[in-house]
Amino acid sequence: MYVRKKLDASCRDLLKALMFCLKPNKSREGLSEELCQIWSNRGDALPAFSVRTALDAWLSTLTLPKGSEVVMTGINIPDMVYILEHHDLKIVPVDLDLETLEIESGALENAITPKTRIVLVAHLFGARTSMSPIFKITSKYPDILVAEDCAQAFSGMDGYFGDDRSDISLFSFGAIKTATALGGAMLRVRNPELRQALSKRLAEYPKQRRTYFAKRILKYTLLKTLTLRPVYDLFIRICQLVGKDFDEIIISSVRGFDSKNLINLIRQQPCTPQLSLLKRRLIQYSSDKLDQRRHTGSYMNGALPKRLRSVGSLNRHHTWWLFAVSVIDGKALVEELREAGFDATTSSTQLCAMPSERGAIPACEQFMEGVVYLPVYNGIPEEHLNRMAAILHEHPALFRPEVEPEPALASMPNGK
Repeated sequence: MYVRKKLDASCRDLLKALMFCLKPNKSREGLSEELCQIWSNRGDALPAFSVRTALDAWLSTLTLPKGSEVVMTGINIPDMVYILEHHDLKIVPVDLDLETLEIESGALENAITPKTRIVLVAHLFGARTSMSPIFKITSKYPDILVAEDCAQAFSGMDGYFGDDRSDISLFSFGAIKTATALGGAMLRVRNPELRQALSKRLAEYPKQRRTYFAKRILKYTLLKTLTLRPVYDLFIRICQLVGKDFDEIIISSVRGFDSKNLINLIRQQPCTPQLSLLKRRLIQYSSDKLDQRRHTGSYMNGALPKRLRSVGSLNRHHTWWLFAVSVIDGKALVEELREAGFDATTSSTQLCAMPSERGAIPACEQFMEGVVYLPVYNGIPEEHLNRMAAILHEHPALFRPEVEPEPALASMPNGK
């Protein structure tokens, strides 16, 4: 069985992380400064416990009027909505072109009202949204801030670090992310006064316990072992024998935070070993791995009919962090793929269509209703990718694109 997703860290990374937990404390301040210098030469970077932590702290420093509106990408995770609503902000989702994963310019313009204070752009599935069309619109509204949620869009240390015009750019290095450090986030904040206030607020949070981080390392070491194909096959058989849902076990094991106590859980500082691991991952992460993933995603996309190509197939800055398609009967497709040795799933992440007073955006909601995440990553031989594609050819798509041109499938460098 090809597992749905592999932990993007080596055994050596995990062993080094444990060693960081056993070593005497290094200077937190020194580590934080080094991370900031690694991340940005503009002096505008900060580390944080998570993207959720950074967003919550940023909103706390802004103190926007109650009922202010946040225009946001029509697909995201519920925790982002929870945080925004915790700050008494109103969610206004906007439509996406699901072939490019770009925000529809007309939809954005129509969503802006006198109460709009933030446009929150999520770069989804490993693709990158073009920010210039966003700023072309928001430049007409001086009171509107632009935030980038780049949690799924890290493209290496020679890649994208957020648009210099954005008020804040947020990158995640959580457990299932590219170049994972099993947690932690890096952000860039444009306004110096706001950055200083945000840094002060983050420094007031309690520090994550070193023992908690050590347990987390051991858990993901076990999960990494579990993703070895023979071990994973055995795990599935055991679950079937004892009547357990292996899909639910996996999802619950990698879920980041308990939403029932979200605000208290995210208001922490990363421990020193966490910062040390994040520094190691940023310095040592090889862009070759991303190039291989781009090649694999592009190959698989080309093996599929247009109606079934992955979301964002026309986006020229796609790293295929997730390979998501949408079909009429996702459950049937998942069962067929698993029978053939591919651990596809309909619930690999918490991504969903964003709610609003008028309901979710129809195109986003329709796509997410039929979404299936395919195991597509480097290391899967082309013959097996072709075998997986052949199974998909027999399934009708739920989302049918209107655009006809063939996508540019060649791997493209992301550029900084």
